[in-house]
Amino acid sequence: YEHQLNRKQKLDDDIKHLTDQRKKLITLVDEITKKKEEKFYTVYHEINKNLKELYAELSEGGEAELQLDNPDDLFDSGLTIKARPRGKKGLLLSALSGGEKSIASLAFIFAIQQYDPSPFYVLDEVDMFLDGVNAENVSRMVKQNALDSQFIMVSLRKIALKEADHVYGVTMQDTGISDMIGNVDPNAVGPKGEITITG
Repeated sequence: YEHQLNRKQKLDDDIKHLTDQRKKLITLVDEITKKKEEKFYTVYHEINKNLKELYAELSEGGEAELQLDNPDDLFDSGLTIKARPRGKKGLLLSALSGGEKSIASLAFIFAIQQYDPSPFYVLDEVDMFLDGVNAENVSRMVKQNALDSQFIMVSLRKIALKEADHVYGVTMQDTGISDMIGNVDPNAVGPKGEITITG
């Protein structure tokens, strides 16, 4: 009886210890989740503020904002960009035209960069669907942001090439092999992106 009583006491002590540990772990998880939510909302509000400002600048008067898909389940849901190009009604990113999607997406990238800059960015023909005015706005913003980060931008738009600090051309030879041309004068770039080599 004493042996079994001692054994029961030990098991009771183990259960109490495990119950206490479980409570401490639940409290710790709650504290970490609260801190994660606070940090998330800090970043979310800052990037959302940046997005509103940058989209208005890029789209010349449009409005955009981030919307949480499910605020009650932050870490297992997503967020959506809602944009209203100047003179149009507000739409989700999925309902915008190709050029409008590009402007909204670039504004989002620049909004993140403004909050937490990366050392370099690679943008591959992001101005492909843009008209001349929007392509110029994007090129100016890239140049402005290039003061803090390095941008490598693939583009066929003359305005993008004119705003660049360095231009490298890639041409296809008759043999099917690409050839690289460095330090191209932006004035040597034709209206369709062709490069004229003199001398």
